[in-house]
Amino acid sequence: MLVTGTEELLIERAVRELVASLGSRDDVELHEQDAVSLAPGQLAVHTSPSLFGGPPVVVLRAVEGLVQSNPDLEDAIQELLGYLESPSPDACVVLVHGGGNGGKAVLAAAKKAGAAVVSTPAPKKKFEIRSHRREFVRDEFRARNCAISPQAIEALVDAVGTDLRELAGACAQLADDRVDDGRIEESDVLRYYDGRAEVQTFDVADRVIAGHTAEALGLFRHARDAGVPVVLFPAALARTLRQLALVATAPRGASANSIASSAEIPEWKVKTVRETARHWTDAGLVTAIRAVAEADAAVKGGEADSDYALERMLITVGRSRSRA
Repeated sequence: MLVTGTEELLIERAVRELVASLGSRDDVELHEQDAVSLAPGQLAVHTSPSLFGGPPVVVLRAVEGLVQSNPDLEDAIQELLGYLESPSPDACVVLVHGGGNGGKAVLAAAKKAGAAVVSTPAPKKKFEIRSHRREFVRDEFRARNCAISPQAIEALVDAVGTDLRELAGACAQLADDRVDDGRIEESDVLRYYDGRAEVQTFDVADRVIAGHTAEALGLFRHARDAGVPVVLFPAALARTLRQLALVATAPRGASANSIASSAEIPEWKVKTVRETARHWTDAGLVTAIRAVAEADAAVKGGEADSDYALERMLITVGRSRSRA
């Protein structure tokens, strides 16, 4: 079997499921190691049936490390290629390839030998990564028979970030701590991650964009006193303004799906951002974006008083919003 991909967590799960499908750890004779450390004759030994154990299962990780130009790896490469020419019918060998150009000869030999391929593709574009993470969160809760609203998914990705391992842990905690098996809502996520810097900065950005400047200033001061890094505030507001601008300038008749992809937001959020965009003119957006850029430079050493620079940014952005 061949498992490919660059997402470490997804690869681990795929390998674990493959091994589990062959029996419990007590039922199989499991061997795990990096492919580059294979010694001559070692694979033949590991794949030989045992008189007392179960069927042998060999998991060889980091096959991408088998670079043919490295003479120190010649023995390991030849060991694998020799086995793949005549694989044992009584053993299961799982090759894990984490991407890149290394191990091409082994990949080709494995496919020629009829290896079953399990792919765990990773998105490459920024908006695809975020979309992939939302789908991942939705699947995590579905696997636990737990419902979660689209708004809660977005809030969770904002709070935790795009690291799959951290997202998986957060999903498990929220699902385990839910009350009366109810659906997870945005308020549950915000309450759970109230101390996370990302939640606080995006909350400030959402408030000022919606015209609630006084509330945004209060939240900013509270977050600043809690130790949230000042550089995160311009970043959060820049992203929110970018989404607003892309939705506001979308071609007439464009589908919600295409707008969502362009603005890197979930489709359900397009309507909400459109409502907000009605209160913003092109000139207002330009003024707000310029204020954020100036604040970003200020907090990165351009001015001595970063707090004053950020409050000035929030006030300017708030005033740039149309009152109509």
